[in-house]
Amino acid sequence: MDWKQAKAVSRGICTRMAADNPGKYLVNISKTKRKGHIFLDYLRNDRMATAVAPLSLPARAGATVSMPLAWAQVKHGLDPKAFTVRTAPALINKSAAWKEYGRKLPTLPAIVRMLAKTT
Repeated sequence: MDWKQAKAVSRGICTRMAADNPGKYLVNISKTKRKGHIFLDYLRNDRMATAVAPLSLPARAGATVSMPLAWAQVKHGLDPKAFTVRTAPALINKSAAWKEYGRKLPTLPAIVRMLAKTT
């Protein structure tokens, strides 16, 4: 699968998620429209796109850590400022965010076939 196909698949998945639950998710990049929603950024699936790796942080004072979270942790009142270079180690030690990381997942071609069946 090339970059263009991978981006199309991720856009399809994100668009469907947003359509299934528009009160929770959106694919619109506008920050003003994101308030109270989870932005599904399919645009990261591009050859020249950049992404922030888990546990990385920008080089600036007061920067927060890019923190892996379990879905159960993503809820109203979540404060990104709680994830700092000082708090991250203890939070990681009690986190279950990576618990099922190694489990076998369907391949991308299998996901494309599943999506094709639902359209």
